[in-house]
Amino acid sequence: MPMAWAHELNMFAIAIGTMMALVFFTMIFSRVVHHEPLPAGMVPSLIIMIAPFEVGFLAYVNVTHHVDMFAGLLFYFGLFLFISLSFKVFRRSIPFAASWWAISFPIAALSNAAIKYAAYSDTWVLKGLAGLILAFLSATILVLFVRTLHRLFTHRLLVG
Repeated sequence: MPMAWAHELNMFAIAIGTMMALVFFTMIFSRVVHHEPLPAGMVPSLIIMIAPFEVGFLAYVNVTHHVDMFAGLLFYFGLFLFISLSFKVFRRSIPFAASWWAISFPIAALSNAAIKYAAYSDTWVLKGLAGLILAFLSATILVLFVRTLHRLFTHRLLVG
């Protein structure tokens, strides 16, 4: 945004997002560790835990106009969470439901952050990783779309 006040608005949004992300991440992580397992239909929503770190990376880089160590920490922690949670979320035992769409936004944020970080680092490893994440996102959206249409046409989309 070219307006003079846009930087302050972005700082305000980052401040709120950062504090809320810390609170919600702590609450969700505590729930996952200390309470009974989530119902199968809610397991895909765990991937949302990566979104604050990847969106935070993007917002921080957009405000500061450079990638520094803090930005790298945000990116890599989100990537770590994605890898860790993938083993819990992407299993055949979890049935498809509309709730699976909850994975699309966080993976898109991860993809966007990976592309921006790869452009900054200018290494083939990170460019390859960004390409893999983008390909995974594209395949994920396609699978979600096809499975949603199939459930819609078989009248099972909103069945619990």
